[in-house]
Amino acid sequence: MEEERLTKREKRDLAKEEKRREAEKQETVAKSRKLLIWFLVLGGVFWLGYKIYNFFSAPIPETAVAPIEVYENDWIKGDIEAGVTLIEYGDFQCPACATYAPILERLLEETPDGFRIVFRHFPLAQIHKNALSSSKAAEAAGKQGKFWEMHDVLFETQSDWEDEGDPKDKFLEYARQLELDEQMFSNDYDSGDISEKITNDLTSGNALQVNATPTFYLNGVKIQPKSYEEFKSMVDTEIRGYQLE
Repeated sequence: MEEERLTKREKRDLAKEEKRREAEKQETVAKSRKLLIWFLVLGGVFWLGYKIYNFFSAPIPETAVAPIEVYENDWIKGDIEAGVTLIEYGDFQCPACATYAPILERLLEETPDGFRIVFRHFPLAQIHKNALSSSKAAEAAGKQGKFWEMHDVLFETQSDWEDEGDPKDKFLEYARQLELDEQMFSNDYDSGDISEKITNDLTSGNALQVNATPTFYLNGVKIQPKSYEEFKSMVDTEIRGYQLE
């Protein structure tokens, strides 16, 4: 009888142990489910937070602090009556401006209608010793109808004249290449009218708080495209928006 009672007791103990293990197993499963749910919830919170951060930290287009008008004496290239205008404040001795010059030329070639580019002088004379002189050369060529031709030559030959003590002889050489009247070019180069035109461009840039070159305004909104594709997308979007108005 004692042996039979022990056997029954052992069976009861075994049954209790199995129940305990089953209970522990169920508890472990429940904890794992809760942990997984918490990970999913936290992951969702972090993802949402990341999206919100990107939304609020994305750069907001900077609208010009003053109205930007296009004047009769501005240098304009492209569709003269275009509804979409890109204004560049540039410095002929600025390496970045030279890099952007062929990009802008391609942009004009591939956007023949509804788009124009305006170039305004913003020579950073405090860091580029021949920036002002090169602006004068472009304006002197402009007096004979070849501003954009000199514009291109100055950027293409930037490394040839940027360190010159007096770059005027270099600029006269470029004037000869462009078949300009050298004496007229020289006189205009030193004229007060040209200096005043450059000063007016600088003044308009300062009013817009321009502090670097090149600085671009697309229909009054400051933009900072990093590639041709980005530039083209911005211009195309602006043209579509203008056509829908």
